[in-house]
Amino acid sequence: MRQSACNYKAFMAKEFMESMRTKRFLVLGCIFIFFGIFSALMARYSVEVMGYLMNLDGAGLVFEMPPPVWIDSYGQLYSSLTEMGIIVLIVMYMSVVLREKTTGTIDLMFTKGLSPATFVWAKFTVAAILSLVVLLGTVLITYFYTLVLFEYGGEIGDVLLGGLVYGVFVLMIIALTILWSAVANSTAISAVLGLGSYLLIGVMSFIPRIGRFMPGNLSGHGVLLSGGETGDYLWIRLLMTIVFTVVALVATAEILKKRKG
Repeated sequence: MRQSACNYKAFMAKEFMESMRTKRFLVLGCIFIFFGIFSALMARYSVEVMGYLMNLDGAGLVFEMPPPVWIDSYGQLYSSLTEMGIIVLIVMYMSVVLREKTTGTIDLMFTKGLSPATFVWAKFTVAAILSLVVLLGTVLITYFYTLVLFEYGGEIGDVLLGGLVYGVFVLMIIALTILWSAVANSTAISAVLGLGSYLLIGVMSFIPRIGRFMPGNLSGHGVLLSGGETGDYLWIRLLMTIVFTVVALVATAEILKKRKG
């Protein structure tokens, strides 16, 4: 047990250093921070921008939209993260295990006593920590810009809670991406499997009766919680998302165990 814990810490340290060396954390941070700033600006000035674009030809068209409110910033943020941010995460981590297999590093580590389960959970832990730090930092940036642009950005506790709940969805995507990285023999296949599973999760949300409980519906709670509301089926969706995450990680460890054996 003690040896396993030491291996876990040592491999986590290795993963942290590699993430910093490859600038994975920096790239992810820059992209997400852009979403954080852009979301608040887009929410505040979307009416003016659309009105301007509608009247570029001088036709004098009347463009009517409800005036923007502060909660629109978070709606725009989670929409951007769900549409583009998740794809960035998949691309970022789609070769996280594949690279170790291609170079043969994984086999060397297994011969040194590192277990497949420790390998998988250490990689997931580092990816989870870095991604959650970036996500919550992005949420705080959106909160700051919303506060400046709308003179109110919601209760900071509610806003962070919304980010944490959305973070559970992000962790599931990371776990699935790690799984497909272990299954695939090329980066292209890993990307297709990762993006395909993400689309499938979205489709499952529309299945009659059971779709309401699926993880794909969890992302909308980020907006609701930022506004101080809970929404229906939150706890069931959280539980389902956690189950998907654990199953993906356990499956990855089993796949790598066969490689080791």
